[in-house]
Amino acid sequence: MVLAHELHQSDGAPVERWMLFLHGILGRGVNWRSFARRWLRARGPGWGAALVDLRMHGASQDFAGPHTVAAAANDLVDLAAAVEAERGGQVAGLLGHSFGGKVAIAGSEALAEGLGRRLAELWVIDSPPGERVQPRDRTTERVFAALERLPPQFATRDRFIEALAEAGIAKPIAQWLATNLRQSEAGVWHFALDLPALRQLLDDFAARNLWPQLEAEADAGVAVGLVLGGRSQTLSNIEIERARSLAGAGQVALETVAGAGHWVHVDDPAGLLAIVEQPPRPMGR
Repeated sequence: MVLAHELHQSDGAPVERWMLFLHGILGRGVNWRSFARRWLRARGPGWGAALVDLRMHGASQDFAGPHTVAAAANDLVDLAAAVEAERGGQVAGLLGHSFGGKVAIAGSEALAEGLGRRLAELWVIDSPPGERVQPRDRTTERVFAALERLPPQFATRDRFIEALAEAGIAKPIAQWLATNLRQSEAGVWHFALDLPALRQLLDDFAARNLWPQLEAEADAGVAVGLVLGGRSQTLSNIEIERARSLAGAGQVALETVAGAGHWVHVDDPAGLLAIVEQPPRPMGR
C-alpha cells in the first residue's frame, strides 16, 4: 500500500526535488496545505511538495501493524518511489512536525537504505528526538483520554465538539479533531480514526530515542534543521541543551520561532517560513 498524499508544485515548472511534509499525531497532510503553498513560492521553481497522510491517519487506513515509528518511516520508501514514478524528480527532503518529526528522522535513514541515496535536507519541527518519559505538556494525553471516553456516535458535528469541550479539551483543538468525523448512511457522525492503532504509534513515539539516528544523518551529510516553538514545552530542558550542543558543534542548525507554541506552523507561519524557505545551514558548513 502507498500512503495517501496530495502533490503540489510551482506553476509551470517540472519538479526536480520533492519535500515530504509530515503531520503530527491525529493530524493529516492537508494540515500543511496553506503553508506548503507559501513554501513553494519561497523556494521557487523546481520544487514540489507532497502532503502525506501517515499510516492510520487521514485516508491512509488499513495498514497492517505493528504500528510503530519505524513502520511509519518505512512507508515513506514506497511513497517516495510512487511519487517519483508518477511525477518525476527525486525526494530530496523531509519536514515533520511533532510525531511527524520523529518519523522524519527515522525516514531519512529508511529512504537512504531504500532508494540508495541520501536526502539533501531534514527538518524536525518542535519534535523531541529522545524518549518522552514525563512530557511537560500533557495535552496529547488528555486528548486521547477524552476521545477514548466518548460515545461511539453523535447526532451532529457540533455535539462532538461540545462533548470534547465538556471533557476539558480546548475548542480549537476539538474543532480540528472534528475534521476526522465521518457521517454514516443513517446520518450519525463517528470519529473515523482507529484509536488503538494511533495509541500504538503514540506509545512507540514516546519510547524511541532517535538522537543517535539524527546525529548519524547529519554526519552522513544530510543538512539537519531543528526548529523549536519559543513557547512550547514539548522538548525537555535536557533535550534542548543537547540540541544546542549539536548546533554549537556545527552538526545541526537550531532555530527558535519565539512567539510560537507547539503548533509552530499555525501560531507563526511567517516566522517558520523565514527559517525553512532555505535549506538548513549548520554553523561551519
